[in-house]
Amino acid sequence: MPWIQEFDYSTWLLSMIQPAIRVAIIVVAILIAIFIGLQLRLKLLVRLKRTVLDAWIIHTLGALMLVPPLVIVSIVIPAIYDWDFGSLKIWYTEFLAVLHIKPENLPDVFFSLFWTALVVTLGLGAARTIRDLIMRSLGENRIDINIRTLIGRIFYLITIVIVFFVLLSIWNIPITAPLTILGALTVAITVSIQDIVKNLFSGIYLLVERPFYIGNIITTNSIGVNYTGRVEDIQLRATKLRQLSGEEVMIPNAYLFNNVVVNSSYYGERRATINVTIPQEQFVKDETPGLIVNKLKEVDTIIPKPEPQVHFSGFAAQKITLTVRFWITIEHTDTITDVMFALYHALPEAELTVTETAGNI
Repeated sequence: MPWIQEFDYSTWLLSMIQPAIRVAIIVVAILIAIFIGLQLRLKLLVRLKRTVLDAWIIHTLGALMLVPPLVIVSIVIPAIYDWDFGSLKIWYTEFLAVLHIKPENLPDVFFSLFWTALVVTLGLGAARTIRDLIMRSLGENRIDINIRTLIGRIFYLITIVIVFFVLLSIWNIPITAPLTILGALTVAITVSIQDIVKNLFSGIYLLVERPFYIGNIITTNSIGVNYTGRVEDIQLRATKLRQLSGEEVMIPNAYLFNNVVVNSSYYGERRATINVTIPQEQFVKDETPGLIVNKLKEVDTIIPKPEPQVHFSGFAAQKITLTVRFWITIEHTDTITDVMFALYHALPEAELTVTETAGNI
């Protein structure tokens, strides 16, 4: 029939294959760009890890290495295929109208967003790097860890404030605007954050006055519950305590400031006390105390000065109780166990009771 035209299979097949080839080429080009970016990132990370830069800023700079190859691909592909951007331009104009952005102002907005993201990311990395460098430098000068932590955090906050003012300049916001808002909110915020401010100044006091150090073992009482553990960190709001059983406890700094805290690690020596109860017939006034002292002197980890002491402390039910006192270092808290074994072998029928553990916790 004349109105039925002959079907051109080759033309149809070509029209189907060409878009698929274009899509495949685009995908391959994007994958190559990503591969090149990852290789550049890897080489940069290898170099920067040898420096003093913080891990945050290192990985941020590494991620930026993916941008140039992708930008090049996004420019080259449309140029190769000579795409018609008419429909895309219409959508683009309508999108800007919804956002109330004039097309001529879009580049400024884009660059402001780009610089904001870059400044925030690099600023946080720089703040962390500066904090770590200062704490490391002060550590080499044998400044105690509390002062190092305080100074490092001060410089961290200073860097964050600088980043904040840089962001204001990027968006052309006058300094008076945030200051005015801050002044208006100060009264309301002060009432709502009284506890936070109290803990903040208490934390600064703990870092400066140093009633205990990071790494010390302390004991404090909170609402009738004793918490004993190692100080992991003294933060601005609370002190992080790792209990001997493994749990982490956050104790508000204001509470530590206003209550009694026992520092078990402040002095390097501890006194231990053991009560030895023996039958009356086995006690010899001069020999038994001397035997106990000699056995204590055989334990190498007992401090020789002050010397071990044995005192007569009780007599009941035909039994005599002797109080044995000696001093050890906090590094050798297992000394009490050695002393108990030594006394058991010397006096096998004695009753042994530890009354002072010397901080053996």
